Amino acid sequence: MFSFLAGLVQRRSWIVLLLWISATTLLFLYAPRWENVTKDDDVRFFPREYPSVVGQDLMERGFPRDAASSQVVFIHERKDAALSPDDLAFVEKFAADFYKWSEAEPTLGVKKLDTHRSPVIGQRLIGTAKDGKGQAVLSIASLNGTYLSRRTRIAVDQILEYLAKQPPLPEGLVRSVSGSAVVGHDMNRAAQESIDATTVATIVLVVAILLVVYRSPLLAMVPLVTIAFSVVVSMKAIASLAAVSSDLATRWEAPWLSFQVINITRVFVVVVLFGAGTDYCLFLIARYREELARGRSRRDALRESIEQVGGALVASAGTVVIGLGMLIFSSFAKIRYTGPAIALSLTIALLAALTLAPMMLSWLGGAIFWPFKPPHHTPGADREQESLNETPMTGFWVAVSSLVVRHPLWILFVSLAALVPLAVIGAQTTSNYSQLADLAPDRPSVIGASVIRRYFAVGELSPTIAVVENPKLDFRSPEGRDKVAEMTKRLLAVPGVAEVRSLTQPLGRPSPPASEMNFLQRMADKALHAAAEGRYISVKPAEPKDQNHISRFDVVFSSDPFSRASLEALARIEETLDAASKPEGPIHGAVGVGLAGSTSAVNDLMRVTTGDEHRMYFLVTFGVYVILVALLKRPGTCLYLIFTVVLGYLASLGITELVFKNLHHGPEPWAGLDWTVGFFLFVILVAVGEDYNILLMARVIEEEAKHGVVEGTRRAVAHTGGIISSCGLIMAGTFGSMLTGSLTSLRELGFSLGLGILLDTFLVRPILVPAFVVVADKLWNDAPPPKKPKHVPALKPEPSANGKVHHEEPAKALVPDAVDSCIGDLYEE
Repeated sequence: MFSFLAGLVQRRSWIVLLLWISATTLLFLYAPRWENVTKDDDVRFFPREYPSVVGQDLMERGFPRDAASSQVVFIHERKDAALSPDDLAFVEKFAADFYKWSEAEPTLGVKKLDTHRSPVIGQRLIGTAKDGKGQAVLSIASLNGTYLSRRTRIAVDQILEYLAKQPPLPEGLVRSVSGSAVVGHDMNRAAQESIDATTVATIVLVVAILLVVYRSPLLAMVPLVTIAFSVVVSMKAIASLAAVSSDLATRWEAPWLSFQVINITRVFVVVVLFGAGTDYCLFLIARYREELARGRSRRDALRESIEQVGGALVASAGTVVIGLGMLIFSSFAKIRYTGPAIALSLTIALLAALTLAPMMLSWLGGAIFWPFKPPHHTPGADREQESLNETPMTGFWVAVSSLVVRHPLWILFVSLAALVPLAVIGAQTTSNYSQLADLAPDRPSVIGASVIRRYFAVGELSPTIAVVENPKLDFRSPEGRDKVAEMTKRLLAVPGVAEVRSLTQPLGRPSPPASEMNFLQRMADKALHAAAEGRYISVKPAEPKDQNHISRFDVVFSSDPFSRASLEALARIEETLDAASKPEGPIHGAVGVGLAGSTSAVNDLMRVTTGDEHRMYFLVTFGVYVILVALLKRPGTCLYLIFTVVLGYLASLGITELVFKNLHHGPEPWAGLDWTVGFFLFVILVAVGEDYNILLMARVIEEEAKHGVVEGTRRAVAHTGGIISSCGLIMAGTFGSMLTGSLTSLRELGFSLGLGILLDTFLVRPILVPAFVVVADKLWNDAPPPKKPKHVPALKPEPSANGKVHHEEPAKALVPDAVDSCIGDLYEE
C-alpha cells in the first residue's frame, strides 16, 4: 500500500492535490458553521432516567410557566444602609421596564420575572446583611434554556448589553448580576477565550520549536502547513458529520445516529492535531534526512521514507484513534461525541502527513534545507554514525542509552522510587464539579455570587426544585396538605439545607398558629396560601391528567449550588425522597420524583462521568493493550508498557494536585482538580504514551535482531531519542498552551497533559522501558521466535545532485515479520 502511495505522491502529485482541493471545496461549500451546530446543553446529554431530566420533564408538565432551566439574578444593594422606599421604587421600575423589553425580544426566552412585589416569593427577595449594615433586593428572570446552552449564552449577552445602556443608578445603590444562566454564560465566554488563546499559543509555539529543531524555514513550514490545513478540514468535516447525522436521525427516527458538536472539542482538535500531527510529519522528515545521509537520491529517499515510516505512523496513530474511539461507549453524550471527533481529526491529519507533507518535500527538492546543505553520505564514512549525526541531541541520547543498559536495575529502582509516591497522591485526588471555581474572580457571575452571600443563602443563586408526581394523591386536599407538610419537614431536616419553600410553607418558614395572629394577619396568611397553590401545585398543568397531582418543593442550600457541599446535601435529599416514597412514607405511591435545577444537573454530571470513568479506564486500557500485543507480539512487555503509562498518569495527576492546591487562593477551601482533568488526562496519556512506545519498540525489535537485546536496545534509544524527544516537546508544548486559557479546568488539564507527556518522553520511554527490556531479557524472553530474515536487493546506482553515481551497498535489513507486517520498518539500515 505504501509503495503505491509513494509512487502516487511522486509521479501523480497533481492527483493528490486535486483530491484534497476537491474535498476541501465541497466541505467549505456545504458544511455548516461550527457555531451553528455546537451544543453544550448538559441536561439534554444525560440518560432519560436521571433525576435532573425527570425533574425537568415534571416541571414542564406540571408547571409549564415556571419550567425555567436557568435564572438571571439582578442584585441591587445598598452596602451601608437599609434600602429606602425610593430604592425599592427604582428597582420595581427597572423590573417593569426589563420585562417589557424582554417581551419584545422573544429570542431571550424569559418566561417570568419574580420581584419583591411578586406574590408568595416576593417577601423572600429582600435580605439584610449578616452584620446588619446593608440591604439588598433580588429580581429573578427565569429563562427557557439550560445554563450552558448556546441559547442562554446569547440571551445573557443581550441582557448584559441592555444593562450597559441603562441610566445611572441612584447614588449609593449598586447593581450586579449572577444566577445559573450568568454562570453558564461566563463559562462559555471563558471557554471561547481559552479556545482563541490556545489556538494562537499553539501555532506560535509549534513554529518556534520547528525552527529550533530544523533551523530551515522551508523545512519547518512543511509540518506547519500540513497540520494547519488538517485542522481546518477537520473542523469542517466534524460540523458536516453533525449536520448529516442529525438529519438522518430525525428522518429515520433513530436518535442513536445523531452526532453532536461540543464547543470545547475545538480545543482538543487544535492541540491534539498540532501535537500528534506534527509528530507524524517529523518522523517522516527524520527518515527522509536519514536516507539522504545514507547516499540515496532525493527521489529514492522520499520513497523509502514513505514505505518504511508509513506503517509505523499508521500503527501509532491507530493506537490513539482506537483509544479515543473507546469514548463512544460513554453514557455522557459530551464525552461520547468528543472522542470520535478527535479520532476523525487525527485520521485526517495522518492522511495529510502521508500525502501533503511528502508532496511538498518532493516539490521543494534540495531547497527545503536552505540555508543549509542537504544531508549527504561521505564515501568511506560509517553510515551508522552519519545517520546518528542527523538525529538531534545525539550525544545526549547515546550517553543515556549506554547508562541505561549498563545499570538497568538501579535505574528502574530509582525511577520507580521517585514516581510511586507521586502516583499515590494522584490516586487519592478528588474531583471538583464546581462551576464557580472554574471561573476567574472578575467574572460577573462570581462577583454577583459574592454579593448574594452577604445577604442571602448562596443557594439562592439556583435553588433545587424537588418535584413529585402522585396520581393517587390530590395535593390540594387536606390529606395532600398534610403530606406536603410532612415532606417539607423531612427536607428541612437534611444537613446543608437552609430553607424549603412549599405549599404549606411558601415563605420558607412555617406560619404562626392562627391563635397568635390577628384578623388582618389571618386574612393575609389565607391569601398567601391560596396564591401558593398556583406556585406549588399543578393546578393548570399542560396535561389535564396531571392536575393537582404534581407538587414541588423549592430547596435552598446553605452553600454554593455548584459546590461539593451542595452535591453532598443533594445526595441526602435524594435519600430522603426515596425513603418518603416507601410504604408508610408521605409520598408513597409516587410514580415520578425528579430534581430540577443546576445543582441536580451538576450532580448528574458527576454521576454519569464517574460511571464513564470506570468504564473507560478498562476499555481504553484493554483496547490499547490488545493493539500493542497484535503489533509487538510480546504480551509481557506490552503489559509493562501499559503499567509505565498508567504510572506516569498517576504521577502527573499527583504533581498537578500539589501545584494547583498550593496556588489556590480564595474564600472557599481547595476542593480538588476539575473532573475533566483526571478523565481526559488518562485517555490521552494512555493513547499518546503508547504511540511513542510503539515507535521505540519497533526500533528495539529491529536492532536486537541484528545486535542482540542489550546492544540493540542501546542503539534503538540512541537512534530514536532525538526525534521522539522533539515530538514530545512539541506535544507537551501544544498541551501546555492550554495554560493561556482563562478557565481553571483548562489550565489544570493543560498543565497535567504537558507534564504527563514530558514524563513519558524523558523518563518512561527512554529509561523505564529500555531498562525493563534489558532486565526482562535476563529473566525471560516473551518475544516471538525469530523468522528467516528477508532479503533486500541491492540498490541500483543513482545519480546524485552533482551528476556523479554512488554505488550503494546492499541494504542489511533484518526485521522480524511480526513487526514488518503490522508496523513496517520505522528505520532500516
